[in-house]
Amino acid sequence: MERIAIFIDNSNIFKGFQKYGVQVDYEKLKNLISRGRSLEGIYLYEGVVYPISPAKANWYKELSNRSGYEIKATFDKIISKGAIEKKVDIHMAIEIISLGYENIYDTAVLVSGDGDFVPVVKKLLDMDKMVEIWAFKYSLANALIEKVGSENIYYIDDILNEIKL
Repeated sequence: MERIAIFIDNSNIFKGFQKYGVQVDYEKLKNLISRGRSLEGIYLYEGVVYPISPAKANWYKELSNRSGYEIKATFDKIISKGAIEKKVDIHMAIEIISLGYENIYDTAVLVSGDGDFVPVVKKLLDMDKMVEIWAFKYSLANALIEKVGSENIYYIDDILNEIKL
């Protein structure tokens, strides 16, 4: 059975959920992406402002306890002119490649359309790992499509009705 690990860039996809005005059931999202494959881990990455709000802390706790998500929150750092540096992509990249080297999964499922992940995808393909991308059409980098092929791209836009709360 195919072993997968799901890596969610929550800051990236949450913008899409806001754009379409939907609240999402992350348990449904997990089940839809897994599609009966062996889920070896599901990791949600997000930059957060400290202190974490009670609502956000409860949401993380529920995702972790009820749905098996491993929460990978990093605290935002304010840099020049009020810009926020989250370092989420770097954290994700290191873990995706590390878990690949540890042979935890056969397929890395990246839930993000961010073109910053192209070098990660290239490395995974060099390691003979399969890569699947789940992203919104409007935010999917063409370089990701070119790297993994359109047959390995899935659009969150197409499943919104199935994952709504």
